[in-house]
Amino acid sequence: MTITDSRSSTSPLALLTGKVSARAIRLFKAGMGSNLPGRLARQLSPNILMELSSQTRLGAVAVTGTNGKSTTSGILSSILRMAGYKLIHNKQGANLVTGITASLIEAADWKGRIDADYGLFEIDEAALPVVAHEIKLKAVLVTNLFRDQLDRFGELDTTARLIAKGITENNSKAILNADDPNVSQLVSQKDRLFYGIELGKDAEPSEKQLAELSYCSECGSEIAYRSVTYGQLGNWYCPQCGHKRPPLDIYASEINLFPSSSTFVLHKELLWLPVELRLPGLFNIYNAVAAAAAASMLGVSLETIKDGIKDYSTLFGRSELISLSGKKVLIQLIKNPAGATQTIRAVTQAKDVNIVIAINDNLADGRDISWLWDAEFEPLGTIKGNFVVSGQRAEDMALRLKYAGVEPTRITCIPSLETALKSALNSTSADSMLWVLPTYTCLLELQKLLKRFGVSLSGT
Repeated sequence: MTITDSRSSTSPLALLTGKVSARAIRLFKAGMGSNLPGRLARQLSPNILMELSSQTRLGAVAVTGTNGKSTTSGILSSILRMAGYKLIHNKQGANLVTGITASLIEAADWKGRIDADYGLFEIDEAALPVVAHEIKLKAVLVTNLFRDQLDRFGELDTTARLIAKGITENNSKAILNADDPNVSQLVSQKDRLFYGIELGKDAEPSEKQLAELSYCSECGSEIAYRSVTYGQLGNWYCPQCGHKRPPLDIYASEINLFPSSSTFVLHKELLWLPVELRLPGLFNIYNAVAAAAAASMLGVSLETIKDGIKDYSTLFGRSELISLSGKKVLIQLIKNPAGATQTIRAVTQAKDVNIVIAINDNLADGRDISWLWDAEFEPLGTIKGNFVVSGQRAEDMALRLKYAGVEPTRITCIPSLETALKSALNSTSADSMLWVLPTYTCLLELQKLLKRFGVSLSGT
C-alpha cells in the first residue's frame, strides 16, 4: 500500500462539512459529534482519511481486540503525552472508520493541516482491515479475543482473520497478548512484541473459566495451561508438539488488587519498576501492560511509562469514578461474558456496595443477550448491599441474578435508568460506593442523564 502526502489536496468542502456538523451537533446537544461528521465528509471526499492521516510525523498506532481497547489506548495516550509527543486520539471511543475520520477532521485546522507526532486510534476489530487500507499503521496492538456480539461478528475465527488481515495490510509491527493463544498466534511474522502477566513458577494450575477454545497453530491440538489468569489467558502450551506461550518482552508480576486501584511490578528485560494504577481489576493490569508494551516499542523509557500509567485519568465509562449527590459512583461498561465476569470480580473486592446493572439489547449492544447466562454473576451473592436492575432487559437481568444466588428481596427492577439511579443513590451511604454496570447504549443514556445533573463523564 502506498500513502502519498496529500495535505494540499484535502477537499475544503468535505473538511468544512465535517467541522461545521460536529460543532452543530454539540451546540444543539444532539451528541458528541464523533461519527456523523466523518460519515458526511467521506461522502464528499472518500480519500479524506488517507489524506489527513498521512500528515502525522511519526505514523499511526492501532489498538484493537474484544475488551480493553478504550482503556489501553487511553493509558497509552497518557504515556505518550508524558513523553512529550503530540497526539491525535479518538478518545471518545468512536472506533469505526467514520469515527476515526471525524477525529482527524477535528484535529485538522481549517486548511486541512495536521500537527501531530502520532495518530493513536482505537479500532473496532471488523473495521481494522478497512482502516488499515487507508491509514499506514506503524503498529497494531491486540488486547484479547473473546466472544462478543455473535450476531454481528460470528465466531472468533472470523474476528481473528479480520485482525490478521489488518496487521498484514501494512506489515505493521504486531504487539500481542502472549497470554491469549488466540492472539499470540494471530500472525507468524517475525516483527512481533509480546506482553503478558507472569504468575511465577510456583503458580498453581487453575481451572479455566469462560475460556474460549484455543488450538495450537503448529499441530492443531487443543491448548493446555500451566496457570490461568482468567478466561483462556495464561501460561499456555501444546501437550502434543510442545509449542508454547512465547517469551514475554514486557510483563507484570507481584500484582495487588484493591477496590478502586491496583499495583504491580513492570518488567522489561533486566529492568523492573513498581507501578501504581488508579483502576481496579486484573483486566486493567493487562490494559496497562499492553500500553506499556506499545510505548516501549515506540522508544519510551520505563520510568516515563510508569509515570504515564500513574497519571492516567480514565475514559468515558471505563472504571470511571465520579461523585454524585455526595456519593462515590464507579461506572464500568459491560458487554460480553469475559468482561462482565472480570468486572464482577473487581466489584467483590469492595464487599459493601450497591449495584445498578443496566441492560439494553439495541444494535450497538448486540441483540443476543444470552451472554448474561455465560457471565459469572454468582460472586455477587457474597457481597453486602442491594441491586437495582434497569434498561430494556431489566427483567432478564433480575432473573439472572436470582439464579446466581442473590436473594430476590435485594433485587429491585426499575426499567427507567434515571429512576433506577436515583433509587440506588438514595440507598447508598456516604461511606459506601455505588457501582453502575451499563451496556453500551445504557452508558450513552447515562452520559446524557449525568449532564442534566451537572456531571460530565470523561471525554464527553
